[in-house]
Amino acid sequence: MLPWPLLLPWAWAALAASPAVSPGSVTLQVLGSAFFHNASSTDMQVQILLGDLETHSLNCSTCKIRFLQPWAHQGLAPGQWQDLETEIHLSLANFIRTANGLAPQYRMGYPFVIQASIGCQLHPNGTSRGFYDVAVNGEDFISFDADAGTWVARPGDKQALDVSNFVNLDNRASTRLQYFLRTTCINLIQILAQYGRESLERQERPVAVVFARVSPPAGTPAPLLLVCRVTGFYPRPIHVAWLQDGEEVEPGWRLNSTGTLPNADLTYQRHSSLAVQPGDGHSYACRVDHSSLGGQSLLIPWDHGSRWIHGLAAGIILGVLAVVAVAAVLWWSRCRAYQDFGVGESSALGGSTGPGERIGPSLGDMELGTRSAPGSGAEGPEGWSALER
Repeated sequence: MLPWPLLLPWAWAALAASPAVSPGSVTLQVLGSAFFHNASSTDMQVQILLGDLETHSLNCSTCKIRFLQPWAHQGLAPGQWQDLETEIHLSLANFIRTANGLAPQYRMGYPFVIQASIGCQLHPNGTSRGFYDVAVNGEDFISFDADAGTWVARPGDKQALDVSNFVNLDNRASTRLQYFLRTTCINLIQILAQYGRESLERQERPVAVVFARVSPPAGTPAPLLLVCRVTGFYPRPIHVAWLQDGEEVEPGWRLNSTGTLPNADLTYQRHSSLAVQPGDGHSYACRVDHSSLGGQSLLIPWDHGSRWIHGLAAGIILGVLAVVAVAAVLWWSRCRAYQDFGVGESSALGGSTGPGERIGPSLGDMELGTRSAPGSGAEGPEGWSALER
């Protein structure tokens, strides 16, 4: 399976004439996956990534190229994209035919999966590295040495050795592949990086937090596990380290990391943990270095008393809630007392009050103090004061 640009003469000239840019360390990668159900049925997927941005994909049923970035169609004329689609279709058909022809010869029973990663990496100093790796059923199989121009088999795999010897017989194809990885691929990186510079140079600052949790009981006493959670950063490269008393902790059994994982919003996250002994008297901090920080480091110390503080905060919150609850109960009880009194007074008068009727004295009665409250047994304002109390 040869990369498609090798067969397009105009592509060599167009790419060779592309303007030079300085994209930093950038990788262009074509990922292909072919699932062979049987000799007459194959499903394929192809996608192209610049760095970690997916720029193009291929609908293998129609061999139509999808442009997944606003700038992904730039750099080639519409007619050249059509030529490219035609060439891809022919290359994939040839690949499927070749794989089906080799399957019985090298005892590759159906179904099986072939995955390929083709591309190059351009470094800031101008050096580059080309790669072409092939895996079968999820395991490394053969790879292309771009410097030597030969295919290399996975060590100890006779089947892979037989296949590598077979494909190495085509010296012309190896030479063209070598040229693609060393020259054409690098120029293609420069074209895409020119139009996609803004996307490639996007910077998102990391957000980090440090907390402690007790690891599962594996010994006595159980070590305390400090966790540094870093998320929301872009681009992908990041360095997370633990400091003990200001000195970086060396790699070892105490350290563990999840690696860099993707977020749904096209940023990344990483978790790093450090096992410590409770109350060992040392100070610990998590240090994060990322390109978005402008050469500065993000330093997050671990607060030994954070768990006590969290407990105190929780206690205060619970106390406030309890006071509010008691106040609510008292207010409700007071309202009920007023309502009960009104009902009792109405009964003493011999019935309920109708609409518009009032219970108790008017404001003038209270001010003059000339009447007693009906049925209260108290004379003048003193009787109403007793009710208010």
